[in-house]
Amino acid sequence: MGWLIVCFDLPVVEKENQRQANAFRKALLNMGYFMLQNSIYVRSCVTYDRTEQHIKNLKLIAPSTGSIVAFYITDKQWSLSVCIDKYEYNPSKYKKKAGENTEKQMTFW
Repeated sequence: MGWLIVCFDLPVVEKENQRQANAFRKALLNMGYFMLQNSIYVRSCVTYDRTEQHIKNLKLIAPSTGSIVAFYITDKQWSLSVCIDKYEYNPSKYKKKAGENTEKQMTFW
């Protein structure tokens, strides 16, 4: 099991760019991603084959301008991440903790 992390920098100066960026964010949420930060979305992937399919889907929903980077990390690498939240900070309503409502990996041995 692993995690697909999508980072993006999309222009939002003009109305059409802003509309495309918002549509991209909403599409990510509808595809099962959760927002880690404003321009970083994450989803669990049970197999690498599923990751390849998600990357194909990202290409289909990508706005006409901007930069999008997607990378895969293992569950072990994800578990080593460190999150430093300050208690005064009010995070987005779309932000979830890692592992919350994610697919479970089966263990055979």
